[in-house]
Amino acid sequence: MQQRNLAGSVDEIRINANDMFECKYWAKKFGVTASELKSVVKAVGDSPSAVRSRIEKSAKKLSSPAI
Repeated sequence: MQQRNLAGSVDEIRINANDMFECKYWAKKFGVTASELKSVVKAVGDSPSAVRSRIEKSAKKLSSPAI
């Protein structure tokens, strides 16, 4: 498990959705709830770039007009 200094830090290479601190950090960074973040990590893995991609893709689907 990653050690944190007093200011707190996260692993920028992987998202540990089981760690409350990291889960809150990444959820806030991506503008989603912790529950949504966990679902995305479960679907695409723990890579921040893969998670960001999926979240952005989902946001575009939600914002595009229905045909």
